[in-house]
Amino acid sequence: MRKAALLLVFIVVLLPANLPLAQPPLPGVPSLASQTASSDISIGKPAVVTPGGSFSFSLSTDPGPLKGGYIYSVVFDGGKLVLLNYTLTLSYSAGRVSASLPSGVRPGLYDLVVVGQALIELPRSVWVLDPSKTSFRIVHVTDQHYGAGQPDILTGDTNRFAGYVVASLLSPDFIVDTGDLADTVNEQYYRWAVAYERAFLYSYPIFAIPGNHDTPSNSWSKHYGSPTWYRLIGDKLLIIGLYTYEQGYAPLEQLRWAEEVLKQHASVPYKVIMMHHPVLYYQGELKTTYDDERVIYPYSPQSPGSPLYSSWSGNMEATRYFLRIVEENGVFAVFSGHVHRDLYVKYTSTRTGRTTYFLTATTLGMGSAIYDGLGFYEIDLKSGSINFPVKTKTFTGFANDTRRLAQNSIPVGTYPPPNNLGVSNQVFTPSALYQWPHAYVLTLENKLDYLNLENVVVWCLPWSGEFSAKTIESAGGAEFSVLDTLSLGGRLYLAVRIKLPPGGRLVVALSNAPDTSPPTIKKVLLIPEQPQPGSSFQALVEVEDSGWGIARFTATLVGGGAETPLEAQIYTPGTFANPISSFTYRVSGKVPAGSGEVKLVFSAVDFAGNKVEKEVVIARSPEQPPPPPAQPPPTQPPEQPPAQPPPEQPPEQPAPERPAPQPAFTAQPMLVAAAALLLVAVVLLVVAGLRARKKA
Repeated sequence: MRKAALLLVFIVVLLPANLPLAQPPLPGVPSLASQTASSDISIGKPAVVTPGGSFSFSLSTDPGPLKGGYIYSVVFDGGKLVLLNYTLTLSYSAGRVSASLPSGVRPGLYDLVVVGQALIELPRSVWVLDPSKTSFRIVHVTDQHYGAGQPDILTGDTNRFAGYVVASLLSPDFIVDTGDLADTVNEQYYRWAVAYERAFLYSYPIFAIPGNHDTPSNSWSKHYGSPTWYRLIGDKLLIIGLYTYEQGYAPLEQLRWAEEVLKQHASVPYKVIMMHHPVLYYQGELKTTYDDERVIYPYSPQSPGSPLYSSWSGNMEATRYFLRIVEENGVFAVFSGHVHRDLYVKYTSTRTGRTTYFLTATTLGMGSAIYDGLGFYEIDLKSGSINFPVKTKTFTGFANDTRRLAQNSIPVGTYPPPNNLGVSNQVFTPSALYQWPHAYVLTLENKLDYLNLENVVVWCLPWSGEFSAKTIESAGGAEFSVLDTLSLGGRLYLAVRIKLPPGGRLVVALSNAPDTSPPTIKKVLLIPEQPQPGSSFQALVEVEDSGWGIARFTATLVGGGAETPLEAQIYTPGTFANPISSFTYRVSGKVPAGSGEVKLVFSAVDFAGNKVEKEVVIARSPEQPPPPPAQPPPTQPPEQPPAQPPPEQPPEQPAPERPAPQPAFTAQPMLVAAAALLLVAVVLLVVAGLRARKKA
């Protein structure tokens, strides 16, 4: 009995230490989403403070007696990821928290944690500014339209992701977002936006305002806070965010508030206003003033020469008020969106002699007059100039164009439909993220021959289990390497070096388990169910993969002595924003007349290289005898039910858990052997117990 007990101890204690347990499925990027606990600071408008400085903010719930607070961030420094963590001095009164930073805080973007009766976390909500900055590089995104895309949602999803990758590789100081974050006010879309920004724009402060598609702003405000705000960035730059609602212009009470903010900060040399609807629908230079009725007059189809946008023309009092405060207060730039095209206006006031740059950018993820893209500007705080670090081949800057169709933004992703210039099937930086059960698979590509993309970025990914990175494909001098990882609170931080030169392409799998099983072709639905010779048909084919996901799918029509490849289009899922476990493809064809047996041959290959094929007979000649009974498909190993992710825990005081060196993934037969040994040990124990009882 003693021997059996020792064997049991060996199996139960020692063997599992050397065998990998079944890995749970990856949580998916949307699990990073959270609502903001403050209307004043959020991922969309962080507090801006210098080392040793202070700031205040509201809380939506009473934290109870304050025990303390801290800010933390993960940065890449000295060749490794480092957790920065600083204790704050906090006080709470009448719904507001006052926070003071120590003088030694390193500049960067931080998560804020308030410790009261519970932990209140505000991700990416404090930007500690480097006071020595003499210029700001700004990425301008607008009209992301989560939940939509052109010609379909999947294109919108991939273009938004491509935009985030390109933005991070440009290494901006901060990002501005001028509204229409979602296509409708569905709260799920804002959860996606918060999660993807947190994951792939982790290191970059974002300043955002809502647009007409974000109206009413309840869902937007749950995740980003109040729709109007201002930020003083050091003593050099003031940013004011306005909300133009569905009506398409800022109401007078907002404009009066903005005027007061401008006057209070008259000594700040550079002032920027953000709003969704552009006041000027014009391309080129304008020399005029707010009350010049020869130039500034309402737009109408009968008077198309007006430089005003139609929505602002509906309230000329607000239009003239806005232009007046811009001129009198020396506003340096106005950032806008809404019109899904580029409009760059150099506006010089004939009253004050001051110049204001009105910069309207194209959409990042929806239908466009030109293409989907993002603006990229640099404000020189010494010379007072605005520069464009990346100029497209079509860049015209502030040159006059009566068509109002500048192409100044950096194009991203793809744009299949014809644009207003008659150009279609444009391909720029086609990129995508696929969230399969055991791998986040990224495809990155750069077809812009004037843009070399390279940077080390930090990503924050929701994670469970082990970690492994594999470059599946690398072409054109592209490189991808994970320089370091750090695990913290159910999230895996990665320092990633991406090199994407012109012509470069990458396919990378970030996985938590190996993939040794092929995909499964689960269902084939024929429409009609029995296509006749000479008739057209459609087939919906569901292909499932429980590992790294489906890389390629082909369909071939075999009949009449010919093999005809058929185009396969993704039918479901309807979005790539959520985790996926299968694709349903739609194929169409025509059954050859008088060709005897006709069949469809399907082939699917996953990102790990596993392959499956399936044949389906769809038509036979009338004289052809019926086929023999179908043989059952080869037995596949039973799929493990996906483990449920652990319950979400409140954030704790951060402490880095650097993962131990990764063990090699071992084969399933070892688990079978362990189970067999365990069974033998249990039997021996039972037999020994019975013998002992008999002797007694």
